[in-house]
Amino acid sequence: MKFTVIDKVGSCGTLLTAMACPVCWPLFASAGSALGLGVLAPWEGIMMHYVFPPLVLVALLGSYISYRNHRRMLPLLVGLSSGLLILFGFYVVWQLLFMYVGIFGLLIASLMSHLANAKQTKLCLN
Repeated sequence: MKFTVIDKVGSCGTLLTAMACPVCWPLFASAGSALGLGVLAPWEGIMMHYVFPPLVLVALLGSYISYRNHRRMLPLLVGLSSGLLILFGFYVVWQLLFMYVGIFGLLIASLMSHLANAKQTKLCLN
């Protein structure tokens, strides 16, 4: 059984958690409110400290697991550098720009891994 969906769960979960915290993430405030995630505002501290970092780690683990399936280095490097950039921006310097770039980088790495896995599956079927 292949667990290639883990990186997508981690990256999308990271994005949704960020959208649920409009005070910490002003760029995502309108999108999160439009999706109804503003209802989670009372639990913003819990979301940012106990849900956000583990989802970043899930995305990092998913990038590695997906790499083991398709053996393409670029999605792995983008995923790992994006996840580490988020953790650095969150724990070391609290820089939102690093975290924004990291979140979008995780989404791009997930897309790249998905395309690489699809190509690998197509090659294996032929």
